[in-house]
Amino acid sequence: MKKYYSIACALFSVLSLAQQTVSFESMEGFISGDIQGQVGWISTPTGGMPAHVENQMITTDKASDGYSALKIVKEPVYGTQADPVIGGFYNLPVPFASAGFSVSFDINISQLGGSVFGFQGVNSIDDQLVVRVDFDKTGIIKVLSTTSGVPALVSTTASWSPNVWNRLKVVGTSADIRYYLNDVLIYQSPAVNYSAIDQLRFVHNNAVGSAYIDQIKINTEMVLAVKDAALKSSLFSLSPNPASDFIKINSSQAIGKIRIYEAAGKEVNVILNKDVLDIRGLTPGVYLINVKTDNQNFTEKFIKK
Repeated sequence: MKKYYSIACALFSVLSLAQQTVSFESMEGFISGDIQGQVGWISTPTGGMPAHVENQMITTDKASDGYSALKIVKEPVYGTQADPVIGGFYNLPVPFASAGFSVSFDINISQLGGSVFGFQGVNSIDDQLVVRVDFDKTGIIKVLSTTSGVPALVSTTASWSPNVWNRLKVVGTSADIRYYLNDVLIYQSPAVNYSAIDQLRFVHNNAVGSAYIDQIKINTEMVLAVKDAALKSSLFSLSPNPASDFIKINSSQAIGKIRIYEAAGKEVNVILNKDVLDIRGLTPGVYLINVKTDNQNFTEKFIKK
């Protein structure tokens, strides 16, 4: 199946932080059945006949809130795809800038070892991915980041389990893109590009299994994200950062356990002496540190020079 993404979507001249919640309920104008053509949504274009795939559905089978959800599932006419491309696409009424947005949603995936399910924030005019999150069939969550100057999928420290509702949140700021699973920061990195986002895609690679999407919130959590960042900075910080030899962990609470990860998601070992990290043995690059205290869990990025 070829990718056809020449979606007609009118771009407004002014980008704004329009707030919106989509939960696929009848009061919003949705009805059970094919998502294609409902309330600004389309399903993946095929480039042939029929013009769109036909089995991405609004259903009452399962929902995290209310009665209905979007079910994305295998299209029997097509084989497994190299990337997640089949599903439901939401054409935003007002595009938003990659440097200032938030999108969150509930997702429930049926099984491990099946399809790769994902979320993508896209500039559909140029067919440019600004945000991509993959719920890999292995249970690992991957995100689109830049590695050695090249956009690539990298593994995060987070994982998902089947038949459980998880909430993913993506927040774009002027500094970076931040990814949260169930309100825990799992990854942050600069945007791979700074195009405006005019389309949200909830997709899979058409292997086996299904996923339910519900309670999509658009730009309703920007203020909360700013407050969370301010609170975290008052409780936890690293200095100096970047550093070449040692980093001090400044925490208002007793440090319990720490874990260090390369940008690609591989855990590495460092020596912690009280509240000082010895990073002399690390290769220069970007790392994530996860610090657990008695009642908090912090994740922060640091750079080894």
